[in-house]
Amino acid sequence: MVAEAPGGQETVAPTNGAARANILPPGPRAPAIAQTLLWALAPAWLMRTCASRLGDSFTLTFAPSGVRVVIVSDPDEVKTLFTAGVALSGGAESPVAAVMGPNSIIVLTGPEHMRQRKLLLPPFHGERMRDYEQVIVQATRREMASWPIGEQMSVEPRSRAITLEIILRAVFGVEADRMSALRETIEALLVSPSAFALLRASFRARAMAMAPPTTGPFAQALSRLDALILAEIGSRRDSADLAERSDILSLLLLARDEDGEAMSDAELRDELVTLLVAGHDTTATSIAWVFERLVRHPDKLARLLAEIDEGEDERYLTAVINETLRVRPVVPRAGRVLTDQLRVGRWDLPAGTRVLVSIYLTNRNPRAYEDPDAFRPERFLENAPETFSWIPFGGGIRRCIGASFAQHEVKLIVRTILSELEPTMPRRRPWRRDETISRRGTTLAPGAGAQVVWRRRHARM
Repeated sequence: MVAEAPGGQETVAPTNGAARANILPPGPRAPAIAQTLLWALAPAWLMRTCASRLGDSFTLTFAPSGVRVVIVSDPDEVKTLFTAGVALSGGAESPVAAVMGPNSIIVLTGPEHMRQRKLLLPPFHGERMRDYEQVIVQATRREMASWPIGEQMSVEPRSRAITLEIILRAVFGVEADRMSALRETIEALLVSPSAFALLRASFRARAMAMAPPTTGPFAQALSRLDALILAEIGSRRDSADLAERSDILSLLLLARDEDGEAMSDAELRDELVTLLVAGHDTTATSIAWVFERLVRHPDKLARLLAEIDEGEDERYLTAVINETLRVRPVVPRAGRVLTDQLRVGRWDLPAGTRVLVSIYLTNRNPRAYEDPDAFRPERFLENAPETFSWIPFGGGIRRCIGASFAQHEVKLIVRTILSELEPTMPRRRPWRRDETISRRGTTLAPGAGAQVVWRRRHARM
C-alpha cells in the first residue's frame, strides 16, 4: 500500500526569472482516499511505515482536494524549517481555528503572532509558575480522593479533571467550583468525535476555519463558552483589585504592546479559549501516557518511586517525563506553509508547499537515538538530545508558549500521585502489550485511556 511512487512536480518562477521544476519527495502509491483514511485512523502506523520505506521525507496526498503535504523528520531538515524566514504556520487552515478563533496565537502569523506571543509570555515564565504550585498539588489530591483503590481505572479522564481545574484557577484566579459552567462547556467541546466525523472535519478544515458551524451541539457549546468568557472579561475589567491580581486573565488585561495598546475583548476571548482548551487537554494526555509507560516498565517505576521517597532529587522524574514526551508525543506534528522556495535536505520545495514536521518521527529518529522505540529514561541522564531531535512542543518562534508550565505541571502531578499511590497493570490486560495510539482530534492518546490499578503506598508525605 505504501510502496514508493515518484513525487509530484510543481513549477515555480525563481527570482532569476527562469522557470525550473521542483520535485517533492516520493509518496505512497495508495489512492488519496486511502492515505486520508489512514492519516485519520492510524497516523502513527502510517508515519512509521512511510518512513521505513520512503525515508525521512515523503509526500502524502489527501482527498478530496488532492492537496500534497510534505512530511519531514530528519533533525537537520527540521531545523531548516523551524528557523527559515520563509515558512508560516498553517494554523488558520486547521479545524482548531473554528474553536480558538482568528486572534489565537495558534492561528496568527507574522507581526500579529509576535505581538500576541510577547503579551502572553510573562504569565508562563519565571516565578509566575511557582505561584501555581499549591494550586496544582491541591487539585491533584482533591481528585485522587475519589479514585478507586484496587480496581481498574482509566487515568486519562481523571488527569483531565485535574488539569482542567488547574487551568481554570490559573486563568481566572478563582476556585474551580465557581467555574462549573465553564468546565461543563469545555468538556462538551472536547467530546471525542467518531472516526468519520473526524474525516469530515479534515475534509472541510479550510471551510471550518473561515466559517464555524452555526447549528448543532458544537455550535451551541461554542456560543455558551463565548458568552461565559466575555462575561468574565467584562467583570474583571471593572474589578477594583485588578492591578493586585496575579491570575492570567488579569495579567493579560493589564498587558500592553510596544505601542501601548491593550488586547481587545475579541483577542482576549481567543487567547483565553486557546489556553483553556489546549492548556489542559494535552497536559492531561501526557500524564496518562506517563503512567501507561511506567506500568509496563516496572524497573523504571521502582527507580522513580525510590527517588521520590528520598525527596532530594528530581533528575529521574524529569527523565521519565522527557522520555514519555519523546516516545508518546501528544501533538504529533507541526505545520508550515512556505512563502518562498526553500531547500530542505536534498529537496527544493517551491513556495506554497505545505510541510508538516513529524514530531512523532523526529523524536524517534534512529540517527539521534539508539534503540529509538524503547522506553529508556536513562538516555536523558546520559546526554541531552540535540535541540531539533526532541521537539514535543514544536520549535522555532512557534514553540508552544506554555511548554515550561506544562512540564512543571506534569512533574508536580506525577510526583504528588506517586508519593501516595503506586500504579500496577490490570490483570485482564497482558502486561507486555502497549496501549494502542489512538487519534483524538489533533492529538495522539492512549487507546484505552491508560488503564491501571492503584494501590496505596504509605501515609501522605
